[in-house]
Amino acid sequence: MKRKIIPGFTGILWMYLIPYLCTVTVNGAETALINRKFDVELILPAVVASQISDDYELETIKAQAVISRSEFYRRSETEEKRKILQEICEKLHPTYYLLHINSSLYEKAVADTAEKVLTLQEKLKLLPYHEISAGRTRDGEDTLKSSEYSYLKSVESKMDKNAEEYFKSTYIKARQMPENLKIEKRDQAEYVTELLADGKKIEGEAFRQGLGLSSSNFTIQKIGDELRFLCKGKGHGLGFSQYGGNELVKKGSTYAEILEIYFPGMKITDIGEVK
Repeated sequence: MKRKIIPGFTGILWMYLIPYLCTVTVNGAETALINRKFDVELILPAVVASQISDDYELETIKAQAVISRSEFYRRSETEEKRKILQEICEKLHPTYYLLHINSSLYEKAVADTAEKVLTLQEKLKLLPYHEISAGRTRDGEDTLKSSEYSYLKSVESKMDKNAEEYFKSTYIKARQMPENLKIEKRDQAEYVTELLADGKKIEGEAFRQGLGLSSSNFTIQKIGDELRFLCKGKGHGLGFSQYGGNELVKKGSTYAEILEIYFPGMKITDIGEVK
C-alpha cells in the first residue's frame, strides 16, 4: 500500500477525533449514554482503510465497507459493543491516520453504502475476506467443518492468478521441520487441509499461520538443506477475494454485483430492516 507523509484535513481529523471517540466510548464516565448514541459510520472509514489498500477501485472498497459494517453489526448481536469498539481501537493506532493516504476515498465508500449490510434470509452472517485466492475461493462448510457456514460457496476467481503476489516461495531449513512431512488432504479449491508431521496430524490453516506462509494452497519441495513452500494466493481463501473483485470492477462490475458473485444467495439490505 502506498502512503504519504503529510495527511489532508480529513486525515488529521481521523488522527485526533477517532482515537478520542474510541477512548471516550470505551472508557468514558458516561459510557452507557455514548454507546447508545455511537454511530459506527463515524469510525468505519478508518476500519475499512485498515482492511484494504487505497490502490483498489472505489467499487471494491465499497464492497469491503459493506462487509466491515455487516461484521460489526453481526458481532454486536452476541458481544458487548464496548468490547468490539475496544478491539477496533487497539488495531487503529493514532500514527496510522498520520501515515494513511486518501482518507476521502474510504469516506466516500462508506457514505455511498451507508447503512447497507449483507444478509442471508434477513440474518447477518460471518463474511470472510482475503487478498488473493488461488483461482477459486473455498467452501465454508468444508473448510470450517460446520453446516453453519454452508452459505459460503466455492466460486471461481481465475483473475487472481494474474496478481503479482499470486506465487510466493518460502524457504525453511529442513532441520527445523519434522523429519517426515507430508501433505495428506486438500479441499476442492486445492488448499491443504491436513498434513502428517512424523505421523501426527496437523490442520492445514494452522500450519500455514504457524510458519507465516502466504496461503495454505502450497506444495513442498526439498532443495538442498531447505524445504521450499510454494504458495498460491494470499490469505485463507474464504469469501471475498479483494483482488478478484477488483478485477471485475475494472471490467464494469459494481460493488453489489461483486458481492453477489462471492456471496451467492446473500442480499444487500439496510441494517434497519435487520435490527
